[in-house]
Amino acid sequence: MASSAVVVFSSLAAVVASRMSMVQKSSPTPPKLVLWDVMDTLIADPFFRGMHKSVFDCESLAQLFAEKDESAFINFELGAIDEAECMRTYFADRRPVDVERVRTHLRTNYAWMDGMRDLCAELRSAGTPMALFSNYPSPWAKLLDETCDVSTVVGPWAFVSGDAGVRKPHPDAYRKALAAVGREDTPESVLFIDDSPTNCAAAREMGIASLRFEGVVPLRAALRESYFPELGLGS
Repeated sequence: MASSAVVVFSSLAAVVASRMSMVQKSSPTPPKLVLWDVMDTLIADPFFRGMHKSVFDCESLAQLFAEKDESAFINFELGAIDEAECMRTYFADRRPVDVERVRTHLRTNYAWMDGMRDLCAELRSAGTPMALFSNYPSPWAKLLDETCDVSTVVGPWAFVSGDAGVRKPHPDAYRKALAAVGREDTPESVLFIDDSPTNCAAAREMGIASLRFEGVVPLRAALRESYFPELGLGS
C-alpha cells in the first residue's frame, strides 16, 4: 500500500474523530450521524461499467470471474498487498494487467449515483453529521475522492478497509468506524446506509440502525419518515 495514502486517510480519521467527539461532548444526546457506504450507494462502481472488456479484455463478467484470482482484490482491499501486486496476481494464470489502464477506467467511470449528491448536500446543509465507511483499497479511495469530491460533499472518511485491515461485515469494521466518529458508546445514535443487506444486518447486530440503499427515492422517503422528519426532505 502506498504510504502517502495511509497517511492521508489516517489523518482524515483523526479529524473526523475530533469533530464528532466535540459534537458529542456538547450534547447528552448526540444528533443522529449518518455513516455512508460508498460504492454503489453514493458512487457507482466502475467495475460494473464495462471494466471486464476495457481493462481486462474479457468478453463478459462471467469470463472475468472464471479467470481471476479472487484473493488478489480482497487482499488489496484489506491493505495486505499494494496496487502493483494486486494487478500482478489478479488473474489465476498471472497474465499482466496494466495499472494505468485500470486507473484510467476508474477516473473515467466514477460517478455519483442518481440523486445522491443532491441528497447528501441537503443533509449537510441542514447540519447533519456524516462520514464515509467503505470497503475499498486505500489508493483507490484517494483516487475516487479526487474525482468525485465525495468527502467535500459528504464528510470525512471514517473507515477505509485498506487502512483498517478489516472489511464489512466483520464486527471489528463497525467498531473501528464507530470509534472514528466518536460514537463507540452510543451506536444507537448512528444510522448506517449500505446497498448490501448483509452489511446492514451486521450493523443492526452492533446496535446501529441501518437502511438498505435501493435508490434515492425510497431512501428519501425512509429518511423523512423515520429519521429526519424535521428536515422536510422532498422526493
